[in-house]
Amino acid sequence: MFGLRKSSLLVGIALTTKLIVQTHASGPSSFPPIILRIRKPDGSMGRIQIKDQEETTLSSVIATFSSEILDENADVDAKLGCKIENNDIEDTEQPISSFNLKNGSIINIIPPPKSEKQLELEKKQREEEAAASKPTDRYTDFDPFPDIAKSSHSAAARRSRALSRLPNRRSMSYGDIVDLHSYMHVIEPQPEGPVKRIYMCNTGAQRFKDNCTILPTKKQLKATKGKAKVKVQNRCAVLFGTVNKERVDQTPKARTSLSTPLYEMKMCDVVKVHAVWEPPQPKANKDIYDPKHLQSGKDFKRAVEVANMLGMRVVGWIYSYTDDRQNDENNDSSEDSLPVLANDIINGAKGQISSMEKIGREEGKKYVTLALDANSGAAEAFQFSDVCVQMVAEGVLSIPDNETYQKRFVETNEAIVIDNKETKELDSVLCLVNTAMLSHEGRFSGSENATKKAGGLTAKKKKTILQKLDEQNDGDLVAELCDFGVIMALDRSLGDDDIESLCKFVTKYSKGQKRGVEMSDSLKLLLKSALS
Repeated sequence: MFGLRKSSLLVGIALTTKLIVQTHASGPSSFPPIILRIRKPDGSMGRIQIKDQEETTLSSVIATFSSEILDENADVDAKLGCKIENNDIEDTEQPISSFNLKNGSIINIIPPPKSEKQLELEKKQREEEAAASKPTDRYTDFDPFPDIAKSSHSAAARRSRALSRLPNRRSMSYGDIVDLHSYMHVIEPQPEGPVKRIYMCNTGAQRFKDNCTILPTKKQLKATKGKAKVKVQNRCAVLFGTVNKERVDQTPKARTSLSTPLYEMKMCDVVKVHAVWEPPQPKANKDIYDPKHLQSGKDFKRAVEVANMLGMRVVGWIYSYTDDRQNDENNDSSEDSLPVLANDIINGAKGQISSMEKIGREEGKKYVTLALDANSGAAEAFQFSDVCVQMVAEGVLSIPDNETYQKRFVETNEAIVIDNKETKELDSVLCLVNTAMLSHEGRFSGSENATKKAGGLTAKKKKTILQKLDEQNDGDLVAELCDFGVIMALDRSLGDDDIESLCKFVTKYSKGQKRGVEMSDSLKLLLKSALS
């Protein structure tokens, strides 16, 4: 009886144990579902939910993202690697459960080695990008306005793109974009320039316009039976003069003992042009002027030296045009009436840069541009904005070496900002500062056209000067010599000391010291010898 009970108890225990084992086997897994974070080679993150860690292998997780990572140029047999906690995983066929990952663990996917096709494609892309964003060639290392000078925007953009490709960088941040924005010039209208107004020599301006006119020769008139037309050759010239201070308000006022003293009046800088000098220019009829000798050359250097002897300096330049840029019939919404185009702005800015480099930034920036319509004789005066001159110095604003390139809108070599928008198209009108222009008689303008286009004196002028020398009237003689063109022509025959003495003599007379004017006999003999 006791043995039967004992055997029944053993059978019950065995059945209970089997039931417990079966219940445990059919219960929940010891590895619950988790969410893993996947870091791709470009730094971006992805997520994947693993429901069964024992059945899901690491290779299957990587394969889920392979289509996003491998491009069409990758090898067919290319395989992605991975890292877990900075440890390289060689066997990716293991289940997820063998890595003891937690919820939110990161798996770093490593791209396969690049194929030759990929390397060649990337090399080609880098070359194209480098060619498109080649650093701008500066016109000069001198910065006319250092406060607004900028480094190369294209170079800064390349650096930012390179940094954004680093493994620990996702892409350009907002701070990076703001920093990149600081490399671009901001173009805004400049209301005033350093010069308030310019006094243009009316004799010099009329002579410059006359020199642009080419009259038909007798042979041409005979061949066409008097129907030969007058031609116009566009020219350019350097303006020599002085920079003076005067009252802003020039209206006459009744003065009493209680009036405000003049030194308390608001003063301004004005330019007074006393001579117009034309550098050597080709004789061929051309649509635009030739600016090659406006800032350089042996003749230009000597003209500046002689002007300094006469108490003058370079204060600007003048050019003529004959196209239809001022014709209202040719104006549309994008091309308004404007006498100064891109080519003129760059040539004028180069002249101002040269002046600022030679005599200093403060005085050299007082530089004026005059545009003259060779057909009507109408002239307008402008100055260039500070940012425009600085862009020309940096090479941001430049044009192709093409003499027919005359446009109002010009493509810049670097990105600029206009109205808070990034662009590479600049409207020339944004570079201009309107300047008031008045007329006066220059001290070294002369009374008539005394020189040829080649620079020599005319036969009539030689005869007049020789006649004054014979009359022994020094006052009338000096009056004939108060012409910058005459002095430049005599400079070819006289020595440096002689021309300096002549300039001192003429300068005193031009300033009003006309009484007791006497020229030395030695200088008179030199003049006779040079004119004979």
